[in-house]
Amino acid sequence: MILVNVPLRHITVDLDIVQGASLPGIRVMEVAEHIEVLSSLGAHGEGMDLVVEISFSKGRDVGDIPPESSLNVHSVHSRNGRHIVATVHATGPLMNLLTATEGCWLSRPTYLNKTTGLRITISGTADGVRAYRKGMDSLVPGNLRLRISQAQPGVGGVGPKLSPRRQEVLETAQKMGYYDTPRRTSQRELADHLNIRQATVAEHLQRAERDLIMHWIEQNSQ
Repeated sequence: MILVNVPLRHITVDLDIVQGASLPGIRVMEVAEHIEVLSSLGAHGEGMDLVVEISFSKGRDVGDIPPESSLNVHSVHSRNGRHIVATVHATGPLMNLLTATEGCWLSRPTYLNKTTGLRITISGTADGVRAYRKGMDSLVPGNLRLRISQAQPGVGGVGPKLSPRRQEVLETAQKMGYYDTPRRTSQRELADHLNIRQATVAEHLQRAERDLIMHWIEQNSQ
């Protein structure tokens, strides 16, 4: 593990169901019991592409997610009963604020629970974290329950190691809108842009997504 000399701060904010009632994301709890963020694939427009695990309520599934919930499922990677791991596009005020605030990004643990509410963790520079926290004050009524860590050296190399070519394909897909909902590009267009075969693009994306998902599942189980 490589340490870089960039002081970072981390803020964890908890919102109960009552405080978050005005946020569109709470509508997801009409069909799900728990949504856990496993990884962020980056910002798109006013939202974020995320890899998440969704635990649905009995008798509910992807097609039951309300359109007003600001959560669009792009693709389902695995399923175990009422639990899925999927790539989603998340919008809404909190995601909009994150994409508009420089120097901060989404971290773990971040989840939405039908009983306990929302926990969101943000990492970044002192200024970035402070700006996000200030922005939340204007979005959410009442006193926020939060914890802010002391500055500490940033840690590099915490994610799965991807080959340079695989990382290039994944980053190009994200930039060209492959993970948007609806998609703004296809595997064929990515292949033409990168001057490689479509089958190669498909393999790189599948393996990169698998590595990201397995990494976060392993981290979450420790």
